[in-house]
Amino acid sequence: MSDYKPQASDTTEAIDRLVFDGFRAMTPAERLELAAAASRSLEQLTIAGLRIKYPNAADEELRRRAGAIRLGPELTRRAFGDAAEAWLE
Repeated sequence: MSDYKPQASDTTEAIDRLVFDGFRAMTPAERLELAAAASRSLEQLTIAGLRIKYPNAADEELRRRAGAIRLGPELTRRAFGDAAEAWLE
């Protein structure tokens, strides 16, 4: 038994190593596209959840609220000042 610790508690060492071997086989451009796709998916899921909470909100408001979630309250306030308060409720 090795000292290897998988990245997730529900993943075996063999599967974890297989995933990382797959990442190593990718070109930098492929890894970047994978990360960008994951980021887009997270944004879409966040907006879908916000759409349930704020059904009458315009798309732009939902994007701003999603951005505020991503940045966190402190950085959102620093970046957008008083305007940020509307997106942080």
